Amino acid sequence: MLFLQLNLVRILQILLITGFIETIILGKCNAEEVAQTVEEPTLITGTLVQPVSLLERFQSVPIQTPPVGPRPSQYAEPMVFPPIMGSKGKYPYVQMGGVFQVNSVFYSQTQSNRNTQINSNNLSGDQPDGTGIRRARLTAFGSVAENVDYRFQFDLGGFGRPTVTDVYMDILEVPYLGHVRIGHFKQPFSLEELTSFRFNPFLDRSSLFVFHPFRRTGVGFFDWSEDKKTTWYVSGFRGFNDFYGNDLTDVGGYGFAARGTHCLYYENEGKDLLHFGAIYSILGPSNGGIQFGRFGGNSPELGLIQGQFETSSFRQNQSMVNTGSQLSRGGINKGTAYYQDFHIETALVRGPFSFQAEGDIVPVRLNNGSTPIFSGGYFFMTWFLTGEHRVYDRNLALFDRVIPNNNSRKGHPFGGAWELCARLNYITLDSGSVKGGTLMDPTFGFNWYMNPYTKLSFNYIPIYLNSPLRYGDQTSPSVKTQANAWGLQAQVDF
Repeated sequence: MLFLQLNLVRILQILLITGFIETIILGKCNAEEVAQTVEEPTLITGTLVQPVSLLERFQSVPIQTPPVGPRPSQYAEPMVFPPIMGSKGKYPYVQMGGVFQVNSVFYSQTQSNRNTQINSNNLSGDQPDGTGIRRARLTAFGSVAENVDYRFQFDLGGFGRPTVTDVYMDILEVPYLGHVRIGHFKQPFSLEELTSFRFNPFLDRSSLFVFHPFRRTGVGFFDWSEDKKTTWYVSGFRGFNDFYGNDLTDVGGYGFAARGTHCLYYENEGKDLLHFGAIYSILGPSNGGIQFGRFGGNSPELGLIQGQFETSSFRQNQSMVNTGSQLSRGGINKGTAYYQDFHIETALVRGPFSFQAEGDIVPVRLNNGSTPIFSGGYFFMTWFLTGEHRVYDRNLALFDRVIPNNNSRKGHPFGGAWELCARLNYITLDSGSVKGGTLMDPTFGFNWYMNPYTKLSFNYIPIYLNSPLRYGDQTSPSVKTQANAWGLQAQVDF
């Protein structure tokens, strides 16, 4: 009897263990069947799906979308990332680029020149020597559709630290208008300004830069003829903006500019060409005032900045010509109603030789009824010792990247393109009762294009200045002074 009871107990134990194992197995199978039938669970109670990796974002194949559910680590991120690179024919896409310049500047001034530069921001009148980052820009550009392009760029080396440079969209092939541009962009001023600084033969642009709004927030359109001989570019814009492209004012603050160009001949794949252009602009400055020469680096055409503009740490190689408060709303002339700019430009390329010249006449209508007329201009010549030529973009009527015949490389370190250049620059801010100074300075330079993306440059500038004894003061007598400047620059763009 005892033996039977023990056997029954063992049988019951075996049955219980078997049932328990079967329950586990069947439960797991059923769970897998249920999991296969559920397509979009509304709640994730287990481990959260990891966010899509950066590498996956660059894949050209469709990205697998994680299940819908609470994803605290992905709030404010899109569920599906668009293709970024390597996705030809797909939108949107982006390309990345950038450029940096490392500069050294050296000044030698007479004591009389220092005396004319003394002001509340520069108690010694000294133009400091320095070494630093002249520009450091990152760029993203691409398309979001077949007829919509965009560009976003900021500069870590600009006055705003950082400074917004380009933020705009282009709507392509609009009937009667061509390409429509909306945002913050270069306005149609000057061949040397529309040409990227990367491809200009000197460390900085001429003193004409003092007159031009350059980048502003607005709307414009541009196009070219079928034979690519004629281009046009028209824009309306705000008269002033901060370093982030914004402008808030109820007084003035609007401008208009139009540029037309014609290439009289273009032969031998651009080795021989002749370009002409003209620009008209009118601008009502924001808050009823303007100050020509507020920012340094173009009169003379060499400089660096330190710190952020309008902070205690800020220093710059200041402009040696400056209207100060003479054209400002609270100044002696009661402010500026508007000013116009009549501009002409020309360029010639004959193989390794090139010539370029531009000039401005700038009438300024003051609120006291007077109209002083300022002016300026430059011309320069370049010569490639190694036989290259400046490259001209016929669609936009500007100059593009220099392509060396042979690059500098291992075993051939002194290859590349070698260029000599010379420029004569002139600007006057003296007219009528306004006295901002007159500057004339030649520049002698040398460029070594090691490859299409690397350039080393040297500039020497003797400076001849006729300016008020007291900086920006129209009641002060004028004196003639002299200084010298040297600059070195290393540039890489990609």
